Amino acid sequence: MEPIRDVFNQTSITIFAKTLAKHLPGFDRQAFVSAALQNLNSRSLMARSDHLSSLLQEQLPSFFPEAAALLQNCLHPHCHGYASAEASPELGIQGWLILPIADYAGRNGGDHLPIALDLLAQCTMRFTAEFGIRHLWFSQPDEVMSIVQHWTSHENEHVRRLASEGSRPILPWGKRLPLFIKEPERTMTILSALIDDPSAYVRKSVANHLNDIARHHPELVIDFAQKWLTGASTARQRLLRHALRNLLKKGHPRALALYELSMPVLKHALLRIDRNQLAVGDSLEVHLELVSAATNDQSLRIDLVVYYQRANGSWHPKVFRWKDLALPTGSHREIKKTLSFQPISTRTYYAGSHRLAVQINGKIFASTDFTLTKDSDVISSNRFENSSS
Repeated sequence: MEPIRDVFNQTSITIFAKTLAKHLPGFDRQAFVSAALQNLNSRSLMARSDHLSSLLQEQLPSFFPEAAALLQNCLHPHCHGYASAEASPELGIQGWLILPIADYAGRNGGDHLPIALDLLAQCTMRFTAEFGIRHLWFSQPDEVMSIVQHWTSHENEHVRRLASEGSRPILPWGKRLPLFIKEPERTMTILSALIDDPSAYVRKSVANHLNDIARHHPELVIDFAQKWLTGASTARQRLLRHALRNLLKKGHPRALALYELSMPVLKHALLRIDRNQLAVGDSLEVHLELVSAATNDQSLRIDLVVYYQRANGSWHPKVFRWKDLALPTGSHREIKKTLSFQPISTRTYYAGSHRLAVQINGKIFASTDFTLTKDSDVISSNRFENSSS
C-alpha cells in the first residue's frame, strides 16, 4: 500500500497545475510543478499540501477577492464531498487537491471573511476544508461564528459537517483551537443545532466534537448528553454514546450511570487466549467466561485493553470496544473475539511482552500476558493461557 502522502505526486500535481493554468492568467505551470516537486519525498502529507498552498499564493493575485473568484472557477462541478470516479479530473479540482486551496483561503482570507468562508464551503463540497478554516477560527472566532452558525441549516451535508468538524477543539492533523479548548461552550450552539441532523456523516462529526470537549470538560459533555438523552431517537442515542465513548472506557461514574452501568457482581471472570506467543501479522483468539453472582440482572459494557509495548519497553494501553451484554441473575455467558496484529500505518509493533485485560463497566476484572515477536515461525507452547479475577 502506498503512503497516503503520495496522493500528492508528480501526476496529481501536474493535473493541479494544468487545471489552474486554464483559469489563472499568467500562471506559470512549469515553474509551479518544478517547485512543487522539489524535496517532495521528504515532506509529509500536510507538509506537501502546505507547500502547494505557499506556491499558489506566489502566483495568485494579491487582492484576495480576485484570487478567490479565480479559484472558484477551478473547482470541479461535482460537489458531493468526495472525488467523482466517473468524471475526468481535468474538469476541475476535487479530492485531495482541494487541501492546498482551502489552506490558502484560511491563511489569506481574513480581511474578506464572507468571501473566504464561501470559498471554503465550496471546497468542502468537493473534499474537505476542515483544516483550512481553522486559521480563521483561530484569528476571528466571533466573526466566523456569526457566519458558520447559519451553515447548520445548509442544504449540503458537507457544509453542515464543516460547521462541526472545522471547529473541533482537537482535530487530528489539524491546528488546535485553544480558545475552544478553554471555552467549549462557544461551539455548543452548533452542536445542538446538528444533533438530529439527517446525515450520519454530520452526526458522527458532532459526536467526535463532543468527544474532543470531554477530554478537558467531561462534566460539561455529560450534562449535555443527559439533557439530550431525554426523548432521544435511536440515531441521537447512538451519537451521544459515541460522544461519551472515552469517558465510558475510562469508567467515569456519571457517564456509566447514564446507561445504568454499575459495578458488576461476578462469581468469576475468566480470560483465555489461544497462545502466549505470536508474531506480527498473526491474530489472537480471546475468550471470556462470565458467571453472575448478583441477585438482579446486570447490564455490562465489556472492553478489551491491550497494553502495547513501546520502544522504551514500557506499556501503552489501548482500549477496544468489545460488547454490550445483558447478564441475567445467576447466569453463565461466554464470548470470544479475534484480535489482529496485522501491520497498520497508525501503529508500530515492538517485540516483547504485552498484556491483555478485560474491562467491565470501567473496571479491570482479568488480565493475561503474551509475547509478540517479529519471527513469523513462532510456535505456541501453551494453548489457552488464562487468568481470572
